[in-house]
Amino acid sequence: MSTSTAGTNDSADALTRMLESERFARKQAETLLEEKSRLLYQANLELIQSSKALEREAKRTKAIFDTAAEGIIIFEHDGKIEALNEAARVIFGLECSECTELNICSLLPQSSFCESDNSECFIHNLMALTSERSEILGQRSDGASIPVEFVVSAFHHGDRTSYSGIVRDLTRRKALESQLAHAQKLESVGQLAAGIAHELNTPIQFVGDNTRFLKESFQVIEEILLSIDQILLADSESETTQKTIDSIKQTYKTHDVNFVREEIPLAIDQTLQGADSVARIVRAMKVFSHPGTKEFQEVDLNSSLESTITVSRNEWKYCASVETHLSPNLPRIMCLPGELNQAFLNLIVNGAHAIQAKKLDSLGKLTISTRVEDDFVIIDIEDSGTGIPVAIRDRIFDPFFTTKGVGKGTGQGLAICYNIVVNMHGGKITFDSTENQGTTFHLALPIAQRSTSKIASE
Repeated sequence: MSTSTAGTNDSADALTRMLESERFARKQAETLLEEKSRLLYQANLELIQSSKALEREAKRTKAIFDTAAEGIIIFEHDGKIEALNEAARVIFGLECSECTELNICSLLPQSSFCESDNSECFIHNLMALTSERSEILGQRSDGASIPVEFVVSAFHHGDRTSYSGIVRDLTRRKALESQLAHAQKLESVGQLAAGIAHELNTPIQFVGDNTRFLKESFQVIEEILLSIDQILLADSESETTQKTIDSIKQTYKTHDVNFVREEIPLAIDQTLQGADSVARIVRAMKVFSHPGTKEFQEVDLNSSLESTITVSRNEWKYCASVETHLSPNLPRIMCLPGELNQAFLNLIVNGAHAIQAKKLDSLGKLTISTRVEDDFVIIDIEDSGTGIPVAIRDRIFDPFFTTKGVGKGTGQGLAICYNIVVNMHGGKITFDSTENQGTTFHLALPIAQRSTSKIASE
């Protein structure tokens, strides 16, 4: 074979190998492209599915947001509202067109946090306010104030922090609580009714007895006065005059006129005392049967306690004596008088029942005192009853908790006291107790109320 032929064959082989290599590389590239295309298609399919899922989730979230039973408000650090749901619009009486450029301060106009121009201070004050007390006053678009429960929480999205507020209208609940409190007050009056009737019967009975005595006595006096009239009209030395004088003497002797003269003033005094007792009991009853008011009034707590003691007398008079130490210099305070009287009544009756449970052979003792301590008026109601067992002391203010038998206690008495003193008046209620020796409840009421209208609405 010639040299030229050999060279040609070598070139052909090299070209063939090159073509083979190209075909293999192309096939690999096509395979890789197919794999990449398949992966891209799969990724695109997953992206479409994720997008649809996110869209469904967004619609679901929006539906939940829009149809939530509680009001939801989304706002920024400066108070500007980004969104609020239908429930929130209904609570504040807003139309959709009114929600643009709305600020949280227009809905919750509490000067304690809306007066600040500093957004950080605003948020801090708002969070502090709602963590301390979730019930605050809101303002509807028509200017009416409404009690609402408002809870704030922060959430982060991207590099931003926003805030969500859950709001609940408490108007209906407050109305129901007011009705429940009034019903409980009337229940207390009903439970005391038999004792009050007995307390009224005693003075009325001696008013009636004394009135009948006065009627009979007046008939005797009338006979004497008629005889005297005859003497004044007749001749002083006539036989008729002498007979009249003898008749008067006989009347004196028969009817013991001297006794009548002594007893009539006493009967009149007793009658007046009886009338005063009835009037005092009736006045005290009017205080407890009145529905009360949401407006704070200036009240003499000593007088309120005395009225309560009068109303509850039949509950304690057979088992205890009552001793009072009421400070003569006690300042009048702004409060809800009907509610405080209810709290006093519950504690006095509870004390009487604790003394009865002790089954003493002699009378126990209820001691009621008032004094001023710092910025508070302190009312102490002490009984010499059974005391409160250590195991239940942390539960006595819980609603419906009672140690009495079925049908003898609802467990609402001390819970209502706590609500009246602490929630309604911003005060404190504590107690000291020793088993088998007695319990003292300490009520501390602020002399200067913080916002009376605010507390009353709560």
